[in-house]
Amino acid sequence: MAKSLAIASLQIVSVLLLASLGQSNTVFRNLTVYLHEFQSGDAQSIFPVAGLPNVTWGYHQFGTVFVIDNTLTQSVSFKSAVVGRLQGISAVASLDGNNMELAATILFTNGKYKGSTVEFKGIALRSMLVNEVAIIGGTKQFRYATGYIISEVLSAVGGYLTLRLNLYIRQDIPDDSPGIAFH
Repeated sequence: MAKSLAIASLQIVSVLLLASLGQSNTVFRNLTVYLHEFQSGDAQSIFPVAGLPNVTWGYHQFGTVFVIDNTLTQSVSFKSAVVGRLQGISAVASLDGNNMELAATILFTNGKYKGSTVEFKGIALRSMLVNEVAIIGGTKQFRYATGYIISEVLSAVGGYLTLRLNLYIRQDIPDDSPGIAFH
């Protein structure tokens, strides 16, 4: 009886020990930044770089590919503190010209996340003021990131767009991962 109790106790301790080896810390972060995109003029931040032959490339022309380098600020005003850049590629992905495929990086250039990135991908439906894309990774303070971004068009006047980006980030960080703050 005592022998079987000792074996059962050892089995329980072994299971608990093995379970603790694969532990990770789950961190949830919610960040809000504001995107400013200039489609023309001296401050232009999105440029067509490729497209179908024999058609005029444009924001509603299927097959047009753009490179993006938009400013991100901490509040809706373009004059508020810059927190980073949204850099990447987008393409008009639907034949009717209404959907944009996005693959981009949010690069934090100031503040506590300086040098960290959040990578995302998805479709933006132009017929909707609110869209969602998937967070597929990140670097530095956002290593192991997954989640989603809700983008909302706040203003679209004369080729100048302002969007609010709400980032909902989940990180399952292994205990032995160096350099990530758990806050």
